[in-house]
Amino acid sequence: MTGLLVSTRNAQETRRALAGGADLIDVKEPARGALGAADPAVWAEVLSATAGAVPTSAALGEMIAAVESPCFSCLAQFQFAKWGLAHCRSHPDWRQRWAQRLGWLPSGVVPVAVVYADWQQAEAPSPERVIEDAASLRCGVVLFDTYDKTRGGLLDYLPLPELCRLTSQSRRAGLRVVLGGGLCPATIPHVLPLQPDYIAVRGAACRYGRTGDLDAALVRELCNLLRPVA
Repeated sequence: MTGLLVSTRNAQETRRALAGGADLIDVKEPARGALGAADPAVWAEVLSATAGAVPTSAALGEMIAAVESPCFSCLAQFQFAKWGLAHCRSHPDWRQRWAQRLGWLPSGVVPVAVVYADWQQAEAPSPERVIEDAASLRCGVVLFDTYDKTRGGLLDYLPLPELCRLTSQSRRAGLRVVLGGGLCPATIPHVLPLQPDYIAVRGAACRYGRTGDLDAALVRELCNLLRPVA
């Protein structure tokens, strides 16, 4: 069954997401970009709020700008972590840099590869290349997302037949699949037949957009889309 991943920016939002039925909590700071990293103090607050009730994930920003930090030891309590690959195409050694950064993660944290549907605008590697390399770099999950949150959603860049092909490639590579990128109640039913492991949301769970306040009632409505009440 497809689960609901909800991105939260603090402990209060995390409690609301859990009250609404979220299956996985992803910590990010949406004001800092598609995969904006929250401060380590926020990581600790969110982990305390979840208290192990559901798995947790941390967004770490864009890989090309990442620097090693002692704070990464704090990530050991998360199940998943991810960097985006925007602006990598201008760096011939981006794959080597990615491999190095994945090595910074604590051993129990599953790396998540990020495919940006708007990869050309984001100057990111192609979806096919990300999936191919993810499988050889011990990633366990691939997230399909959008980099620019102002110019359309996942299906605007990856029509359903193309998304189907890429999710099939991901599964053949042994990767779990998460679909995000501005999905909402109008578009989620179109991607559910692809049987993703999770649907990832931020804006659809908030009043007044992705930088607004997360609403437990909206989370509950999204959960009901995935798990219709008989």
